[in-house]
Order: sequence, then structure tokens, then C-alpha cells
Amino acid sequence: MSEPIYRPASESDLAAAASLYERTDAAYRHYTYLFPEVDQVGQAWLETFRRTLGRFSVLYVAELEGQLVGFTLGRIKRTPPHRGGVLVGEISDIWVEPRARRLGLAERLTQLAIDWLMAQDIHSVEAQILDGNGPSWALFKKLGFQSELRQVRFINQPTDA
Repeated sequence: MSEPIYRPASESDLAAAASLYERTDAAYRHYTYLFPEVDQVGQAWLETFRRTLGRFSVLYVAELEGQLVGFTLGRIKRTPPHRGGVLVGEISDIWVEPRARRLGLAERLTQLAIDWLMAQDIHSVEAQILDGNGPSWALFKKLGFQSELRQVRFINQPTDA
């Protein structure tokens, strides 16, 4: 197997990245992901950051033998005034194809996104990790992240009256 190539995504990578995100979304549902399924979720995901690439978001990709096998998406957001109004980076999505796992791709991609975010003069970087996703928990701990909060969700399920 050849060495992986890591780089910022180009416009020509976006369709393949959207396809990989379809698999990401499916994997989320094996954990505790409770949001509704979305038709063409890869395209919908892509549209959430496409216009901000290079300014407020970055998509790094990993390539093996000429094919995209992984990505990490980083975004910048501003906290509300009562939380300091600071810029915060977010690692919002990571995916590595099963055949390319255990090669360090997720760690390298995530570190590239963190480095880019830090260069934007942000306060900190955060990530949300689904309960049960042990590999992601281990990755973020290895990268120096510390647990800060626990998010819970109550689903609105209308009852028949």
C-alpha cells in the first residue's frame, strides 16, 4: 500500500467527500445519533460549509492510491457575548474508510484541521463525540482534548390526544 497523501480538499474533491459523508451519517446511527434521516445527506452536509471553505471552514482529505479515503472538517464559530464572544474552532466531522483504518489517518487529518484552526487565532477547539464511539474518544484524548460537558437530548414525540 502506498503512503497516504493529506491535503486541503479542492472543488473537484467535494462530490467524493459528500459520498464519504453518506457513510459517516450511517455510522453515526450505529451509536446514539437521534436526528432524523435526511435525503441526500452528503449534499446537504456539503452545502453547510462550501461557501466558507478557506475562510471559516477547512476540509482536509486523505488519499490512498488515488482515491479519497478520509476527511476531517473544521469550522470556526463565535461564542455568544456571555461566553466571551470569542472565536472557537470545531472539529465537526471525521471519516476514514474501513480499509484505511489503523494507519493514523484520522489523527493526522484531525491534527491538520486543529493546526489550521489555531492559525486563525481562535480561543480553543471543541468536538462533539457520540456516546459509544470509543475510537473517537481515544483519538481526541490522545490529541490533548479534555472532557468539558455532556450533552443530552429529549425527543419531542407527540402523543395522541
